[in-house]
Amino acid sequence: MDAENIKTTEHPHIVKVLGASGIWQAAIKGTYIRVWALVGCHKRGMDEWQILQGFPTINAAQLHDALSYYNDHKEEIDDFIKYNEQAYDDYFAAVGGGETEE
Repeated sequence: MDAENIKTTEHPHIVKVLGASGIWQAAIKGTYIRVWALVGCHKRGMDEWQILQGFPTINAAQLHDALSYYNDHKEEIDDFIKYNEQAYDDYFAAVGGGETEE
């Protein structure tokens, strides 16, 4: 990731990265893992252990910070989750994951 395409946030493990689409997205610092992907898994019923198994390059502190970022920026993250809902449906159909939380 190029430095000009990264912005810090108020959360120590979360940065904003400029995606190919030109939209800034919250991600785990030093990775390409987007906060919306982690929150989406959590909303579909995955517990901390399951999420960390699915994303082995992050640790519990990073996951907790992603969930904290979500609590501070719900509309932003929910919009990304909604936009990517089909990708979630395909992923969970493949792995037999949880249902969408209503």
